[in-house]
This record gives sequence, C-alpha cells and structure tokens, in this order.
Amino acid sequence: MLNNNSYNIVTALHDKSEALAVYDKYIQDAEAAGSQECVQLFRQLQQQDEQNVQTLRQHVEMLVQNGKF
Repeated sequence: MLNNNSYNIVTALHDKSEALAVYDKYIQDAEAAGSQECVQLFRQLQQQDEQNVQTLRQHVEMLVQNGKF
C-alpha cells in the first residue's frame, strides 16, 4: 500500500501525464479555429506540464531510492 505522500505524487504525475496526452488535440483545434493565441497558450501549458512530469518522475525515483515509496 502507498503512503499518502507517495499516492499524492503518483496522482499528480498521472494527472499531468493525461493532460500531455490531449494538448496536441487542443492545439489542432485552436489552429483549425484560427486562434493563434490559444495555440500559444496550449503550447505553453504543454511545455510546463512536460517539465512538471519530469520533476515528479525524478521525485518518485528519489523516494524509491531512499526507501520511502
């Protein structure tokens, strides 16, 4: 069983990963609508979530290495 802290980190990692899976669709929709502002917004959010996923993944690895996962 995961402790609460580990569960929260895994849940955040899952949520950010799911968001990454849909940004390309959002960007395509914004391009089709001719909304460059929305295209830029979704690309920015995509980049931020990619960084967040990397940070969360590194934290999970740290917890595993320290026996706290």
